[in-house]
Amino acid sequence: MNNVVDMRDAFFNQLYHYISQDKNVMILTADHGAFGLKKIEKDFPSQYLNVGIAEQAMISVAAGLAKCGKKVYVYAINNFVSLRVLEQVNIDICAMGLDVNIVGVGAGFTYSTDGPTHQGLQDLSAMSCIPKLNIYNVSDAESTKEVAKSSYEEKGPKYIRIEKGRVDSVYSDEENISNKCNILSNSSDKIGVISTGFMTHVCLDVVNGLKDSGKNVSLLDIIRVKPLEERSIVEYAKGKNIIVVEENIKSGGIGEKIGCILKENNHTNKFKIVSLQDDFHFEFNDREKIHKKLKIGRDDIESAILRMGVI
Repeated sequence: MNNVVDMRDAFFNQLYHYISQDKNVMILTADHGAFGLKKIEKDFPSQYLNVGIAEQAMISVAAGLAKCGKKVYVYAINNFVSLRVLEQVNIDICAMGLDVNIVGVGAGFTYSTDGPTHQGLQDLSAMSCIPKLNIYNVSDAESTKEVAKSSYEEKGPKYIRIEKGRVDSVYSDEENISNKCNILSNSSDKIGVISTGFMTHVCLDVVNGLKDSGKNVSLLDIIRVKPLEERSIVEYAKGKNIIVVEENIKSGGIGEKIGCILKENNHTNKFKIVSLQDDFHFEFNDREKIHKKLKIGRDDIESAILRMGVI
């Protein structure tokens, strides 16, 4: 494994730097932890608050702190800081335009064995409907650190989706990473894949496998999923057949949004979305096995690419 840093710790280790210098930074958690968070709790107890399993109250407390001039971060499992608290995020935070950063762990099938209550398959769609809310979906530790930096530097409501655990590096620590989108492979002007989060790892594996067999495919990693960087996406897609891959239900996902952007910009090449069907997925299994069953796995992505035509 190229990177041994848990993505949660990558975020909180970066945040530790700001907390140590800025007394206005506050972290609230709904009784959910991480090793990096324990260090913050130990060293800066006055800037840390565990509200217990009371996510709706946590969002309202965060709003109050932000109105008092605090830079607030709230942290829990994705679904618990999105679907469970949708009204509070909508009214208490976003309608007021407050500087609250909502950090959710468990994007997609991160909690693959915990079932639909913990699997983040709808949160992106639901949160995308809220005005003023920027949404980020990181793919590795380096992009996580970059989003942690920008979350501190930029004001306003944000929703940040991260993985639980360690994943291989997509970016090196020497790269100049954009917190919006980045081209990971630019080896083809005929077919382009656009992905986000954990699915970027799956797509990168597919793209590299095809490259080894003499077939070149480009790959664009989306980090800021709302608002999308339209100009970069349109430029990347120019002249290409495009496939968007996501670990999210189709409704409200990035596939529909990117399709709309390309249509409005007169993209006439082929376009396809590989995503979850709009349904409740009661799956308890290894993540890769779930992907295969729900037809968003490596073989499904490769087949979709090959069906696009000559590469």
